Amino acid sequence: MPPETHSPRAQLIDLSLTAFTEKLAARTPTPGGGSQAAFLVASGAALVSMAFRFTSGEKFVAVEAAMASRVKELDELRPQALALVDGDSRAYDAVTAAFGLPKSNDAEKSARTAAIQSALKGALEVPFETMRLALQALELAAAGARDINKNLASDCAVGASCVAAALEGAFLNVKINALSIKDAAYVAEKLAACDRMRMRSAELSSSVTAAIQSHLS
Repeated sequence: MPPETHSPRAQLIDLSLTAFTEKLAARTPTPGGGSQAAFLVASGAALVSMAFRFTSGEKFVAVEAAMASRVKELDELRPQALALVDGDSRAYDAVTAAFGLPKSNDAEKSARTAAIQSALKGALEVPFETMRLALQALELAAAGARDINKNLASDCAVGASCVAAALEGAFLNVKINALSIKDAAYVAEKLAACDRMRMRSAELSSSVTAAIQSHLS
């Protein structure tokens, strides 16, 4: 078969996994870590959702409704995360474009600086949203981990690990963009929110690990 081809404007989420990983490996600025983090949220949420779907039937009557509700939330979350796969690349491309604006006079320099700062905030907001969605998925994983069908315990654990890793990875993208943003109040507010999300993520990850270990021991 000939190698897969796609136009420069093709959606990343429409590529095969092979093509997507090739684009990640290429010597190009995008897609990068932000897109990968968003994909980890989507795939991790999908895996937890699958595990929860198997927690049904006669043995799980007491928890089946709650599990179905969590599945619904995870399924609604997944496309939001997928949208950020391409969203992160577009945001970074906007930063690159802003840095390429002319700067031959004071007016152009001022406009370029404003465009760069605006683009950097946009590039920060995408991984920040990735963190928020990752935490939402992890909350759902932790809520259902103790009641899960133990045959799917490892799948739940892998999915939860994916979203926890995505949250940490997205935080690094928030931080690196924050370093170049001059709006100190904006940066302080975002980083404080990130700290709260990371602390909560650590708590939830420990809860999931304990619950899964109880199924595997």
